[in-house]
Amino acid sequence: MDSWNTQGKTSASTCPACGGGLLFDPTLGKLKCEFCDSVYTPEEVEALWAQKAGEESQGLAEPDGGSPDGGETVREYEPVDFGADEEMRSYSCSTCGAELLADKTTAVMRCPYCGNQTIVEEQFSGAIRPDYIIPFAQTKDQAEEKYYEFYRKRFLLPKSFKNDNHVEEIQGVYVPFWMFSGRVHLEGSYIAYDEDEDDDGHKYITGRYEVHRRGYLDFENVPADASERMDDDLMDSVEPYKLDGLKDFSMVYLPGFMAERYDVSEEESRERGHDRAEGSIKSEVRKTIKHDGIDQADEKFWYENESTKYALMPVWLLVTKWKDKTFKFAMNGQTGRMVGDLPVSAGKMIGVLVPLFILILAVFNMVTGGEKVLESLFISGIVDLLVGVFMYSSMKSVFSATSAGGYISQSLEMVFQDEKKIGGFKARKLKKEMKKNKG
Repeated sequence: MDSWNTQGKTSASTCPACGGGLLFDPTLGKLKCEFCDSVYTPEEVEALWAQKAGEESQGLAEPDGGSPDGGETVREYEPVDFGADEEMRSYSCSTCGAELLADKTTAVMRCPYCGNQTIVEEQFSGAIRPDYIIPFAQTKDQAEEKYYEFYRKRFLLPKSFKNDNHVEEIQGVYVPFWMFSGRVHLEGSYIAYDEDEDDDGHKYITGRYEVHRRGYLDFENVPADASERMDDDLMDSVEPYKLDGLKDFSMVYLPGFMAERYDVSEEESRERGHDRAEGSIKSEVRKTIKHDGIDQADEKFWYENESTKYALMPVWLLVTKWKDKTFKFAMNGQTGRMVGDLPVSAGKMIGVLVPLFILILAVFNMVTGGEKVLESLFISGIVDLLVGVFMYSSMKSVFSATSAGGYISQSLEMVFQDEKKIGGFKARKLKKEMKKNKG
């Protein structure tokens, strides 16, 4: 709405029925009054705002920006110089006029005096106005319940964490994201190989191949969070978002939640989007190489038809304390996916891995008749280590995204494929040589 593109104002949504604050209710998909429980659709609220903006433009609004009949209220702000490092600003609450302080990226804040939320219009206007928004579909109560479900049945969790950890804060935040679309091309040259195994279980190469591939992949709306405050891995981990839930941006979805504008530029984020697109096409192209492995790879990438959109995505952020340590968790405010790294009980890990090692060792000794003690110890240790790594990683759900995941809009299209055998030995000849050398 162009009427919202005026810099230097703050605004608040007030109920036409009673003047109370309107908040977006994820369960209803509508705005609901905190006091009289009146409910309005986003379209109805937008119409009220547009009407109020029209009245103000005709000089019908009160001089101080008040709104006695409900709807949008606005007040001018004056920037306050707190020094170059701080970049703080002073705003007036849209409802009560109290002074509010916020940094340069804060877009929605709650007044500590009257309790109403204030939206900083300049953060959503002109060139920095988002293109899209995915509204919250999960409530605060659902976020808290999902958090308890997330850790409740984890065997490796320290018992005291279940009993003593406390949720310090739960906050719904619209996080700024850049979304990248386009077509990525790959041209690759590879040295691939096939292998076999001798009677003693030793692997050997049976042939090498020179392989060439060229193809492309289309991707759409690959997200990269654009907030310096947000942990990139945490934001990657709450994905994927259901992109059919994207709506044209409107501020009617903001009341009731915090929001920030981006402070990481499009260009700074583009590399992350490219890394994910390249990870996907690299994986898909290598699947077309039907050999046992790849020794060498030389891959080049280029792009066309690129475009970028700016969107706000819903995230519930949870902060807990346990043994003077802070743990951060995040839940996708649209799908309910909960992620976070949990502490691991060393005692429980040892209680599983030591008996497992003994059991594996006993089985190997039975199979080998106790003749290969060192080999049995080595294999038992490796298996035990792999199980330990798996168990530990099951407690850690935060990761860095390395592919475009569910944002591929068209499957891999191959333009050129070629390969030829460049060397190798016949299996029997190599087998004899290996046995001879072993002897």
